Order: sequence, then C-alpha cells, then structure tokens
Amino acid sequence: MVMAGLERADKGTVKAAGQELGAMNEDELARFRGQNVGIIFQSFHLVPNMTALENVAVPLELSGDPKAFERAKEELEAVGLGHRLNHYPTQLSGGEQQRVAVARALVTDPEILIADEPTGNLDETTGEQIIELMFNAQERKNTTLVLVTHDPSLADRCQRKIRVHSGTIDEETPAVREVRAR
Repeated sequence: MVMAGLERADKGTVKAAGQELGAMNEDELARFRGQNVGIIFQSFHLVPNMTALENVAVPLELSGDPKAFERAKEELEAVGLGHRLNHYPTQLSGGEQQRVAVARALVTDPEILIADEPTGNLDETTGEQIIELMFNAQERKNTTLVLVTHDPSLADRCQRKIRVHSGTIDEETPAVREVRAR
C-alpha cells in the first residue's frame, strides 16, 4: 500500500519508479499511480455496473487516452477474455474476474505491477493460471512485479524475497539484478 502511494509511510523514505513518494501531495500520488503502478487486489475491485471492457478502459479514460477501448480490448484478449468483453462482473467466474483485474492493472504499461494475494479468492487450479498469467505479463510488459503472498512455493518463483513479520523485515534474499531495456 505504501509503495503504491495508497498509504503514507510512518517513517523513512519510499522511492518507487525513481520518485520519492513522501514528498507528493494526493494529486501527485494519484498521477504517479496512474503513470507508474498497476495494482491487482485479492478481491478484484471491479465496478459492478461496468462490463469487462469498461472496467479495463477506466484507467486509460481517466488519463485521456483516445484509444482507451481499443487498448482495453487488446489487453483482455491477451489474458484470454476477448470473448467476454461485454460481460458484467456478476456474469464472470472468480478466475475471469481476476483476469479482468490483471488486464486493468496492465493496460497502462506500468513500471511496477503490485499483486496483493492475487490468488487468495481462487481455487488452486485457477490460482495457478492467474500466477502464470502474471509472470508471463511481467515478461511481456517488462515490468517489475511485486508480489505479496503467504504461499512459500509462489514466493520461491520470485527473484528476490523479503519476509515481513509484524511490519518489520524479518529475512531478505539478495536481489538478482537484471537490467533490461524498457
């Protein structure tokens, strides 16, 4: 929540995508999120009276992108939902709703993709599909994936692990540094 600029740090400095978040006001934080961060929540957070296409287009519409619906459609197709564009969240399974949430988080081509327990509300098979989708999207979009999970096997797939206990870093693995052109 702090890295995404949704909450303020109690102490210390938070830098994300090369910017110090503590110095930003709420409007600046909102712009920062819109330009740099995609968030996948455990409970989807889809707008119930909007179709899958409309849900994914929202961040683009807010930024004034004239091709919002075209780009949203492409992202939904990339997550395997090209055939469900005009369905409302209640007409989608939990896995499909999470795919819509993934598409919405990725549609702005964020530098940072934050996934907060993205499989917590899904069965094991669907959860595995969502994880594969996120790791593939990370590679396809060349984005940094920050994954919050209680699942040790999922954490083992990450290049770096930071274990937090009661709000304090308990254990940290060294970062594997890869430099890729963006």
